[in-house]
Amino acid sequence: MALLQPSFNGALLDKDDDDSLSPGSYKCTNPAVAKMMRLWNYKDGSGLGAQGQGIIVPIQPAARRRRRRAGIGHCDKPYDNGLQVAPPPSPVEGDLDECREWEAVAGALRLERECHEKTLTLLQEMQLQGDSSVETADALAAIVKSGEVLQGKRALGAWKAALPPSTVRYIVDKVLPPRLAMEAQQWRPSWDPDCDDWLRPWIPLIGHLPESLYDIVESKISGASHDIVWPWKDYFDPAHWEIFVRRHILPELTRLMRELRITPPKQTDSSLHMVMLWAPLLPAKDVLSILEEAEFFDKWESALRHWLQSAKPSYGEAVAWCTGWKKLFTPELLADEHVLARLDAGAAMVDQETQDLDSLLGYSW
Repeated sequence: MALLQPSFNGALLDKDDDDSLSPGSYKCTNPAVAKMMRLWNYKDGSGLGAQGQGIIVPIQPAARRRRRRAGIGHCDKPYDNGLQVAPPPSPVEGDLDECREWEAVAGALRLERECHEKTLTLLQEMQLQGDSSVETADALAAIVKSGEVLQGKRALGAWKAALPPSTVRYIVDKVLPPRLAMEAQQWRPSWDPDCDDWLRPWIPLIGHLPESLYDIVESKISGASHDIVWPWKDYFDPAHWEIFVRRHILPELTRLMRELRITPPKQTDSSLHMVMLWAPLLPAKDVLSILEEAEFFDKWESALRHWLQSAKPSYGEAVAWCTGWKKLFTPELLADEHVLARLDAGAAMVDQETQDLDSLLGYSW
């Protein structure tokens, strides 16, 4: 045995062996394996196989995304973090968009028919009340004749296009303004938020609210709820809608975001919900300006970092928190690279903090 010991040591480590623990070195294994590899003419630092084609560097494990160990069939319970949103609709997005488009067209066609009927009734009432003017008689005859367009299939806008321009001008400039002015004064937004009783039926003819009525309507809907304000994006012309937004909507949304408190693990301040409710009525760039002016993303990342480092939430809870915030944003905002990058930075922070905690606690695969 004494004679074998020096031979074993010599077979294990030659004096010329590299002292480093480089991949493929004998020193990376135990004496018994090293001896066997030498007997099989293994060259230090090469790969296994007849041609030395085997790998040398060990396979590195990917970052583990969950610390818990759950059995087959496990389902994460929803976290009560105050960020729940309504579930997505069941149809796929393409079918849903097509369905909405058809519904919008069908609704606009029905509105044209309603406008025709109301215009016909109004002109007949004017004649019964003693209006014997040629303009009214011609307009009534044109409206009666235009009813033929409504009988079969038609493109949206075909009914108004069938009316003589002089008839349209007479109705829009002479007949409707006094009637609309009186009804605008009497209008109560809480009773008729969609303006079904006085304005909406005339939209196929007039296109938008007459300019003479903007001040009256603005005084009645400024400071009103979303349900009352949102139809006016279509009823105002684009220039007046932009003025209304900058006067009455942007300042309030900016105030909400400045006062927003972010409180993980449960969000109790619903200001961002409110901002995203109004977001479709505004250009995406204006909503983004509100978020940046209020330093929303900086506050959000700071609150998330403090929560991860102080409370050490589970990976699932932290991911649900980030996902909940992301789901609050409108598709238009998520299409912005800056917004998406800031939200993804929060998710990356969760991954990093989780990996650091795993290393500290000695978790392994």
